[in-house]
Amino acid sequence: MRKLVLDTSINSGFKLIGLNASIEPFKLAFLINKNLKTQLVRARYDVEMLEKNNTVYYALYTYCDPKTSCNLYFVQNKTKYIDQNPKFVTTLFDDQEQILGKHLLNSHRHSDYFIKIEDEYDRFKIKKMILELNDIPQIISAYEIYSEDIKSPENLIFK
Repeated sequence: MRKLVLDTSINSGFKLIGLNASIEPFKLAFLINKNLKTQLVRARYDVEMLEKNNTVYYALYTYCDPKTSCNLYFVQNKTKYIDQNPKFVTTLFDDQEQILGKHLLNSHRHSDYFIKIEDEYDRFKIKKMILELNDIPQIISAYEIYSEDIKSPENLIFK
């Protein structure tokens, strides 16, 4: 009997930069645009994930680099949501809303944001971009994350 194997590997034709910054996504996107001469714009949709019967949203910004024909995605890694399924109420104070946090990539909980660069032909200079990002005073650190270190790369599919 023949066996068919389903290939579930995610195409690793992308590069990923992790960012640590304690400002709102729209402010950071503005600073990146200003300092790196990009044109990140808010996508018409957010990244949606289901967490314990709650829908969680992550802000997404996109840009297509005309020099390299690479797509850049700027997405937040940390978000907060209100639990829509509260536990059984036993006291007067248990009826309060519970605000929970969720990460897009649990394997990189220390990163606040990511910049995903879809680069099929290896044209994009990621080291140069990291140096330019680290020059922005509001960014604490910018660093490359290798695709082998990502535990759930399917969370980085934005189409």
